[in-house]
Order: sequence, then C-alpha cells, then structure tokens
Amino acid sequence: MAQDQNLENAEVLIARNNDTGQVGAVTGLNEDGTPKMTDVKSAKLSDLVKFTKGENPLEAFMSNFVRQCKNPSTFGFFRVPADRYDTVGTVIGDFAKDPAANAEMLKNNVVDIPQPTHEAQQKADIKAETSEVKPEQPEQFASNEKTPEQSATADNAQAPDKEVKHSAIDESKIDWASLKKKWGIDRDQLEKSGDLRELLYNRKSQVITVTPTFGGEKFPIDARISFRVDDNGNIKVVPHFIHREPKLDQEYKGYQFTKEDKAALRETGNLGKVVELTDPKTGEKVPSFVSIDRYTNEIVSVPQKSVYVKDTVGQAKLTMAEINELKTGKALPPKQITDKNGKTYTVVLQISADRKGVEFVPGAVRKQEQSQNQQTGQQQSSWLTKDGKIKPLGKWAGIPLTDKQKSDYAQGRVAELTNRLDEKGQPCTVYLWFNPEKQRPNTSLNDPRVKVAEESKVQKAVNNDGLTNEATSKVAEPLQKYQTAPKNEEQQRQQRKPKGPKM
Repeated sequence: MAQDQNLENAEVLIARNNDTGQVGAVTGLNEDGTPKMTDVKSAKLSDLVKFTKGENPLEAFMSNFVRQCKNPSTFGFFRVPADRYDTVGTVIGDFAKDPAANAEMLKNNVVDIPQPTHEAQQKADIKAETSEVKPEQPEQFASNEKTPEQSATADNAQAPDKEVKHSAIDESKIDWASLKKKWGIDRDQLEKSGDLRELLYNRKSQVITVTPTFGGEKFPIDARISFRVDDNGNIKVVPHFIHREPKLDQEYKGYQFTKEDKAALRETGNLGKVVELTDPKTGEKVPSFVSIDRYTNEIVSVPQKSVYVKDTVGQAKLTMAEINELKTGKALPPKQITDKNGKTYTVVLQISADRKGVEFVPGAVRKQEQSQNQQTGQQQSSWLTKDGKIKPLGKWAGIPLTDKQKSDYAQGRVAELTNRLDEKGQPCTVYLWFNPEKQRPNTSLNDPRVKVAEESKVQKAVNNDGLTNEATSKVAEPLQKYQTAPKNEEQQRQQRKPKGPKM
C-alpha cells in the first residue's frame, strides 16, 4: 500500500452509481459492499483508499466488492494517479458523469470488474474439492481428514532423505496476537480446520477470510495464506489473493509458457514436466515443477530437488518406474489407491508444485475416460443403461406407449405407433426403434423393415416430403391416412400449386 509521501506508483478510485448518476472518490466499502464515496473536488487525498499499481490489493478490493455487493454492475470504477489527483481527479470525475459520451477519454482509466459468476463458480469448486468423499466422485476428499496422499505428503515433510530436507516452522516464534490484530487470523480456528498443520509444514491454508487494513480501514477478503520466515527469523504471513484467471501469457521466472503448456495447466493444474526457472535472487537456472493454485489461480513453482516422492501412497506401493515417471512431472495412468479406512479409489497421481508433493489430480480420471471414449467412439449413450442395454421408454413425444410398444422398443425391435400425427396434424403410423449406429432412438413414417407403410406412402410423400402426384396436385388440404386422391368434389375444385417435384 502506498503512503501519502510516496505517491508516484499509487492510484485511487473514482466510482459512479449507474442508477443514480452519483460520482465520488472511493474512501472504502459499506457493509453491503457498495463503495463509500465522497465528493471528488473536496476529497482529501489522505481519506482515499490508495493502491500500488499492478499489485494484488486492488484486485482483492474489487473481488471483495463483487462478493459483497448485491448488484455490482450498478457501479463503474475509474483509476486515477494518486500524485496527480488534484488535477486529474476532477477531470475524470466530470467525465465519469457521462461515461458513454466520454468513453474514448475514459478507456485508459476504466477498472475491470471481476465477473461474479466466475467467483461463485470458484467458491463452488473450492467447496466441492474440500467436501466429503462421494462414491461417484472419488477424487474429492474431506478437508479435515487427510487423504492417503495428504498424509504421505505430511510425512514427507518429516522424512529424512538425501534429496530434500524439510524443517517445520517453530510455532513458538509466531506472534499470534499480532497476526490477529493485523490480519484477523485466529490460531484456534486454524487448528480446528486443520490449516495450522499445513502452515507449519510450509504449505498453504484453505481459503479463509482475512481482514487486512487498507487506507486505515479493515476489509474482509477471501485468500489462502502461508507462513514465511524472513532473514531475521521472524515469521510473516503471505496472503494469496484470488485472481480472476492465471496469467499464463506473461513470462514466469524467465520461462514463457507454450500453447501446450497453457493447455496442460488449465486442464490438470500441473505443467506436466520439469522446466528451468530463474531464481530471482541468484539468477541461477533451477529445474522446477510448475502448477496453478486451483483456489486462487496463482502460478506456483517448487524446485525439483525439494520434492521427495515416497514409494507408498495410502496403502498402494509405487514401482521404481512409477516414481521416476512422477519425478519428470508426468501423471501416472489411473491407479487404484486404498486409504487407511479401507476405501478404494481410482485416481491419477502427479506432482503438484502447490502441494509440494504427490497429489490426486481432481477430475483427471473422468477426463481421461471421456477422452478415451471419444477417441474409440465408445462414449456411453444416455439412451443406454450402464451395462449397455437399451433404456426402456414410457412414452414418446409426450404420448404414453402401450406395453407392446415398450417391449418391442426395449428388445431392439421396431415399435409401431399407430396413434400419431404427421407434420400437418393428420393421423398416421410412425415407427420407433433404437439405432445402434447413432446410439439413440429413431422414428420414421417409413417402416425400416418394409419401407413406407402402404396406407401412409402417399400421405408421407405429399405432407412431409413436399412431393406431388397427378391425383393430388390440386388438393390444398393435407392428405389423410390411406388417401391417394381428392376425397370429394370440393377438394377437386381447389387449386394448389405443386410444392415440389412429381412423385
């Protein structure tokens, strides 16, 4: 956060209520999430919320605004350089009174508002990933009960190994009173949720609500946190705010993501290979794993040498070949893992830079199965049961089927539906059967066994196919079942232009 005496890299916000037309400089957020505003011209710079250009607090502030405000689209925001607020602020404030007319002048000052639907989905995903295991979703595990992989990763943090040396953070050195005051972080809540153990072993918490101070005012913001020990041995909190999307187009520690890299990160959350990253302190090239924090969309990395892969995950043993495959960053094929309670799950294992160890890749089994089905053309049809049999039908096109019709269809035979209407609303015979090539039901006025039903042949050709014959070329009304010629003198007198080629 920028200070008043050093404003060159700081910005302030001007907001506009699109419903009322009110324009004001932002001094904070109200309890309902709407921006607190003061008159642009008379505002004191010291009262305004200030943000350092390009840093997370502005994005966090906007995300918090969207999360709390019932109608975020009601407001528009415009950024103004803090060191030129006295001159530029009043001009932007005047332009903001009619943003449509001054769109060209305001385009470089507009602040993008995060989409609430994305954040809502993100929270739903977070909740799903930390919810209790469901039989049909074995990739998801309860947050307060460690999975075999999580336990293995926690054990790795204490396990001696020539490749890696983990050291737990000394809790006695944490100033909990200071963290409570500055961030609103409560030790007992962290312990109850299981986050304390994660933090002490140099990993991140789940998404929690922190209350940092911006411009002298506290703001509740959703974020993950981690602990970092500085050069003096002091333990600091590092907040990981929620980003709208990972910044994959930007260079990351000297590495530029390729098209394939971006696809892998978006699909699995892991890069899937080891790449050389530049250490910002030493300038050295360090072979590293790269992942996306699925909760915050932050890009994270960990040196390859700092990840220890045990030969056991849950109760499943890994072969040397599987361990070596994991160390290259690749994912293993779906594998059955049994947890300490005896439950067995089919999972995909891969090293996560965010977890700093082996993880179960969420949804990977389902994605692989879908991909394989698409490649082999064997995707399960919704018209089939799990064991591949034809699902029975109770009705078709809203009309109940008779017992015989149900039986014929379910047995793969042709069901004859005699109580149907054609496209002109006339009674006709329709044939229903399951098409094994298309993996779905088919209907037609043609009996697939003997072509068109004799009594509907002319009716189908004229009413449905747009054809004509000499006998019916001047009949304006739709033909009926069995009809092959004008049915009375009135129809004979009607003049109708042929609809299509002759039969």
